[in-house]
Amino acid sequence: MDNFDSVFVRTSWEILDVLHQTQTTADGLAECLDILCKAFSCDQGSIWVLGKSGQFLYALAQRGSANLAGVKIATESGITGQAVASGQILQADKSSCEREFCAEEKDACLPEGSLLWVPLKTPSAVMGCIQLGGRENGGFEERDINACKRYGAIIALDLEERGMDRLPDTDQKIIASLKDVVKDYGTENSLTHVLKKVTLDVYENEILVILGESGSGKSTLLNILGCMTPLTFGHLEVDGQDLSALSERELTEFRRSSIGFVFQAYNLMPNLTARENVQIISELSAHPMDPDQALEMVGLSERADHLPAALSGGQQQRVAIARAVAKSPRIILADEPTAALDYKTGKEVLTVLQDVVRNQKTTLIIVTHNIEIAKIANRVVHLKDGRVSGIRVNLSPMQASLLVW
Repeated sequence: MDNFDSVFVRTSWEILDVLHQTQTTADGLAECLDILCKAFSCDQGSIWVLGKSGQFLYALAQRGSANLAGVKIATESGITGQAVASGQILQADKSSCEREFCAEEKDACLPEGSLLWVPLKTPSAVMGCIQLGGRENGGFEERDINACKRYGAIIALDLEERGMDRLPDTDQKIIASLKDVVKDYGTENSLTHVLKKVTLDVYENEILVILGESGSGKSTLLNILGCMTPLTFGHLEVDGQDLSALSERELTEFRRSSIGFVFQAYNLMPNLTARENVQIISELSAHPMDPDQALEMVGLSERADHLPAALSGGQQQRVAIARAVAKSPRIILADEPTAALDYKTGKEVLTVLQDVVRNQKTTLIIVTHNIEIAKIANRVVHLKDGRVSGIRVNLSPMQASLLVW
C-alpha cells in the first residue's frame, strides 16, 4: 500500500468516526471539512446541503476567511449549484471560471488556484456539495478527485440516515452587521492590530457564540457590537442604523435602550438589593420590564430583597441577566458569563440565557474560550489573530443542561 492509499484509508476511517461520534449534523460536517482540507492541503472549503424545497443550498460548514454562515444559493446558481443540479464533479481555476460564479460565490472570497466541487451523492439522490480550494501543492489529480468522491459518498449516506437531506428553507432577519471592521490600538509608530477587516452578520433571535484564543480579538469585537469601543475603520449597523456615524451621546442612548450586558464579574452595586440592581437599569430604559418580573424569569423572586453579598456567584450572575433583560434589549452581550462559576452553576446560568432568548425573542452573543458552550449556539464564529477564520451553523443546538465539560 503506497502512501496515498494509506492516507485514503485513514481519512475514510476518520470521517466515519467523526460522523459516528458527533451529536449534531453541523458539528459532523465541520469536522469532516477540517479532515478533508488537511488531507488535500487546502486552506479553504465549504459544505453545502440541499434545503427542504430543493430550490436552495445552505452553507453548513466552512473553512477559511469567507463569511458563508446563513448564506443560501439557488440550486442551479453558480458553479456550486451546477455541481448539485448535474451531480457531476467540477474542477476549474478561479481566473478561468469567475464569470460563472454567482454573487454568493464571489462574496465567499474563493482563493486563486485550483477549485474542486464534489457532489454529496447517494445511490438515490444528490444531497449537496463539497467545495475545496486554495491547495498548497497545485491542482487536483485524478486520484485526488476519485478519493474525494468516495469521501463525499460517506458523508451523503450519513446525511440521508440522519434525515437531513431536506433542511427547512427559512429567511433570517439581520439585526446587526459588521462590514470590514478594523480596530487598532496604540500610536502611528506602534500600532497593535486587534481586528482585521471583520465582516459578520448577526441574526434576530439567535444564539451566536464567538470562540477564540486569548488575544484573538473576541472581547474587542463584543465591545464594538455593544458600542463600548469605537472601531478604527469599517461600519457597524444595528436594525439598519449606521452606528459608526453616531456621536458619543447618541451611542450612550443606544446602549441604554437596545443592548443588555452580562459580564464575568457580575458588576452589581453591592449596597443595593437584587431588585434595586435591576430597577436602577430599568429606570434608564425606554421600554423597561418590571424588575420583579425580570427576577422571576431568572428564578430569583425569593431573593429579590437580598444584597449581592448574601447571594451565591450563580445567583449574582442571574441578577446580572435579569438586569440585562429588564431593559427589553434587542441584543444581549455576554462576556465569559460562566468563567467565574463552577460547572453545575455555569450550566444553570446558560439554561437561563437560553430561556431568555426563547421567551423574549432577543439575540444573545456569547464570548467564551469554552468550546463546549458552542454546542448551545445556532452559529459559532471562530476568531483567529483578529480575523474570522470560520463560521459554523448548528442545526440542532443542545440544551445547556446536557452540556459536559
